[in-house]
Amino acid sequence: MALLFSHVRVSAPDGNEAEFLVKGIPRDYDDLENYTAFEDFLDGIEEETEISVHAEAYLYGEGETYKASIEEVAYFHLRMQKDENFLSGHCDNIESVDFTCNYSPDELFGMDWG
Repeated sequence: MALLFSHVRVSAPDGNEAEFLVKGIPRDYDDLENYTAFEDFLDGIEEETEISVHAEAYLYGEGETYKASIEEVAYFHLRMQKDENFLSGHCDNIESVDFTCNYSPDELFGMDWG
């Protein structure tokens, strides 16, 4: 079994950045929602801005591919903390994804609260 997950880097024009792991391969804003690190990153944004997202997709293991669970992603995060070469030494990089999304701290679920 091969587990699919991604290492994500998000950045704003003001230099604010964050890196974290997610399950699967993110393709748009919705795929990043509900990750604490992403929510913390958004909390630091005070005005409407364009967010840049770069994701490196990885497989851990061999065989049939399954999207990693949130628990498995947490485990991979711990492995990365203990071994700085975890991704390059134990995982296969299979794809890079780049996209941008607009974010406004005044909008919540598409509704203007300002």
